[in-house]
Amino acid sequence: MTPTIKRAWPLIPVLVLLQACGGGHADGEVARKRAERDSLKAAYEQVGKQLKAVEEWLVENDSTVHRNLPVITAAAVANEPFAHYVDVHGNVRADKAAALYSNGGRVRKIHVAPGDRVAAGQLIITIDNDLAAEQIQQAEAAVDLARTAFQKQERLWQQKIGSEMQYLQAKSQKEQAEAGLATLREQQRLTNITAPFNGTVDEIMVRMGDMTSPMQPAARVVDLSGVQLEADVPESYLRTIKTGAPVVVTFPSVGDTFQAKLDHVGQFIDPANRTFKVTVRVPQGERLMRPNLLSDISIQDHRSDSALVVPARAVLQDVKGNNYVYVLDTTNGGDEAKARKVMVQRISEYKGRVQVAPVDNGALKGGDRIVNEGAKNVTDGLAVRVAN
Repeated sequence: MTPTIKRAWPLIPVLVLLQACGGGHADGEVARKRAERDSLKAAYEQVGKQLKAVEEWLVENDSTVHRNLPVITAAAVANEPFAHYVDVHGNVRADKAAALYSNGGRVRKIHVAPGDRVAAGQLIITIDNDLAAEQIQQAEAAVDLARTAFQKQERLWQQKIGSEMQYLQAKSQKEQAEAGLATLREQQRLTNITAPFNGTVDEIMVRMGDMTSPMQPAARVVDLSGVQLEADVPESYLRTIKTGAPVVVTFPSVGDTFQAKLDHVGQFIDPANRTFKVTVRVPQGERLMRPNLLSDISIQDHRSDSALVVPARAVLQDVKGNNYVYVLDTTNGGDEAKARKVMVQRISEYKGRVQVAPVDNGALKGGDRIVNEGAKNVTDGLAVRVAN
């Protein structure tokens, strides 16, 4: 062993001891600092809670503080009558409106003009029908012959000459000839165009010399003394719409409006559009009624004489499908309030107004203020600023 190593060997235990003492001092300092940190954190959380409580108190009670609150508009809960209507489109139909046809032939004469009043059976258009005329001449000759033969046979029978069978045959032939002539004359009358009822000539669709056809109308006659409206209503309203229901009729093109009762509710569902027909009788004296005039018909299918009514946008719905509104409770006066969530039931809705009923009795009443615009940005218990 060299002299140098011999001198260093006794120092090794001392160095080890010093190193051990130094490490223990460092670990103790770390532990103290951790404890101090945890204590400060606990104190910080406690102070934070106290600070939050003080700020909330100041927000509620310090009138000098300008708070940045959500801005909403308010609406009053109305306690009033409420009615729901089914809105449909209708057409005016005259009770008497006829397109007139001819069996065929050439127009010989037109006896009336559009706008003329005509009586039932009045001749409107004369039609030439040479074949019918010839048949009538032949039938008239046959009738004359049959009548002459019958008269001679009748005189013989009165003188007890000839048999009863001959007399009856002559009588039957005369009656058959007369019936045939009457039929031909009726056919000729039908060839001519006459008014089927008292009314007004609305249109003449042919001119002198035109050939008429059973497939094309030659004239139209209408009578506006009796007019009704027809409309198609979706089958989903079959249970709620009843005969006698109040209706409001509006004619947008002419600006007329009147009120009436539902005259008839159809019993047949149209398979093409799943609707049933309803009719409304137009009161006498209504002006500007024309067949096929378009109208808007509002049929009342629900009414409540006393209902809680709110704007439709004020009623919200949660994820479970429950409806609710926010009632405004005044806090410190002025334009600030606190929103309170109230559950409601939707009874009926029409044109932006909803009839509601509170789930809990007394939770909502007429005159209460509720959040109208801005309701989607409000939560239960939130302070808000009322803009209106």
